[in-house]
Amino acid sequence: MEFFMIILEKSSSRQVLPDNFVKMLDGLRPQNMKLRQAGNGLRKLWDVEVVFDTDGSMYLDRGWKQFVRAYDLRHGYFLVFRYDDNATFAVKVFDTTMCRRRYQDDDDTSMLCLFFLSIRLCLTPI
Repeated sequence: MEFFMIILEKSSSRQVLPDNFVKMLDGLRPQNMKLRQAGNGLRKLWDVEVVFDTDGSMYLDRGWKQFVRAYDLRHGYFLVFRYDDNATFAVKVFDTTMCRRRYQDDDDTSMLCLFFLSIRLCLTPI
């Protein structure tokens, strides 16, 4: 399942999740989720506590603020969440230019090419 949200508050310690996502969980109430910035594989996972309020709304709570800070999420940024059924979200970040943000830890095919080239050079007999 995928959904999007727009950062509307300057800084928030928690983020509400869509009601339809909560319904999709079919009564399950996870206590924690993992977030990762889409594009960085599984290198960095952020543990985020999940809380529910009395009307059943679900929030990303403790750990969310650290994720926001780490990826410099700002007012007006557009986030696309993809849930993978293992209590993990891959999050794509689009900034106010409407372009996807790239981060230093993103997977990059050119880096992969450099990696394989360096292995090849190391294995080449002198």
